[in-house]
Amino acid sequence: MNAYQVVEYRFAIALLAAFGLVIILRKKLQFGEHDKKSLILFAISFPVSVILFTFAIFYTTVALAVFSFYIATLVSSFVLGRLFFGERIHIYKQTALMLVLLAIFVFTDPFGSSTLGVGFIFGLLAGVVQGIASSFQKKLSNTTDKLSLLVVQTTAGVALSATVLFATGQPLFVELSTSDWIIAAVFGVSMLAISYLFLVGFKYTNLNTGSILVSSELLFGPLFAFLLLSETLGVHVIVGGLLTAAAAIFAHIAEPRKRQRKK
Repeated sequence: MNAYQVVEYRFAIALLAAFGLVIILRKKLQFGEHDKKSLILFAISFPVSVILFTFAIFYTTVALAVFSFYIATLVSSFVLGRLFFGERIHIYKQTALMLVLLAIFVFTDPFGSSTLGVGFIFGLLAGVVQGIASSFQKKLSNTTDKLSLLVVQTTAGVALSATVLFATGQPLFVELSTSDWIIAAVFGVSMLAISYLFLVGFKYTNLNTGSILVSSELLFGPLFAFLLLSETLGVHVIVGGLLTAAAAIFAHIAEPRKRQRKK
């Protein structure tokens, strides 16, 4: 199974799970009064991010794919949150942004490492698109039925991944073993759960803080890759991870209050 087929099966299983929930809960698909452009961009942005991130996983290590993805997500969320939601960037968040930029420099090791490559670029692109997807998740989560949004999103994912398969001449269906079906089901259902948690989370927090909280995978991704896949963690990966973790901590600190002048 290649990267395109992995994405297609994940979205197909997530779509079946979403329709299953609609039937079990006896829900009607409702989308509020949002313009069609927002719904379309919401529907395609997350699947595009997943597709790009899957490419990153296939073309580089898990550690590098995860780092490049979340670094780009954090930076884009800062920019989009400021431009479109008027989110304040106080001193702690400025510090977090500088730490993230420093982490990019350290992690890519530009003076002596060949970490930059196609996989790293795919990870960055996936992160930027995820930042855009998070913007629409935040915009729609307050007024639109979340299960309806998940159905639209997974439908778009199936359509986009199938289009890629047809365009590249790859078969749409492949024969899977029982263990492969179990793994595919776990990935599909977990992706649906992640999409739902994104919608719920961004309803109660601002864009950049929410994205930073999600970036805890920066610590666990390389760790599990080391423990389960025996991937080597170089010094630049460890230092970059520590810097990004520090950025997450600073970005979560509340905005300092201005001292009141004594009369």
